[in-house]
Amino acid sequence: MLVGVSAVFIGVLALGVSLYETSLMRWEQRAAVLPLLELGRSYFSSSDEAAGEEKWRLSLHAQNVGIGPARIQDFTVKVDGTPHRTWGEAFEALLGRDIDISYGQSTINGRTIPPDRQVTMFELRDTELTAEIIDGFDRIEFSACFCSIFEECWITSHATFGTAESIPSCTQSEDSFLE
Repeated sequence: MLVGVSAVFIGVLALGVSLYETSLMRWEQRAAVLPLLELGRSYFSSSDEAAGEEKWRLSLHAQNVGIGPARIQDFTVKVDGTPHRTWGEAFEALLGRDIDISYGQSTINGRTIPPDRQVTMFELRDTELTAEIIDGFDRIEFSACFCSIFEECWITSHATFGTAESIPSCTQSEDSFLE
């Protein structure tokens, strides 16, 4: 009887260890494809000595610094808390006037960014507008909701410097960015 009880105990113990190892393997699989999206801005000036003026350039970018693909499910841009659906609308609201803005952009909403890749979402080379936009940049907020291939989702903002908050899922709304 002692041998039988010992065999059952060892069997239950082996099953417990097996289940624990399986959970560790699942955790490792999720960690092996964990995305981390960073939203940021870059701006710099260059001097045109012949014309005697300084020229500003501005770009906004999304970079996946994680080790798995980041699937962007939703992207929003707000100026003073009000959502805008295009960069043109957002920068008109920021500057407080109708402007003829010339910019380059790459679609970010619905895109998958592979690891170690960067997407330039917006690029402006207008010297006059760039300086004005940089002065008011603290009024702009842009954020992305992204998921891993295992449907684990996070939300991040350019203001959080690469820190993402875990959320149950990402959904688009009527305020979602179009460009």
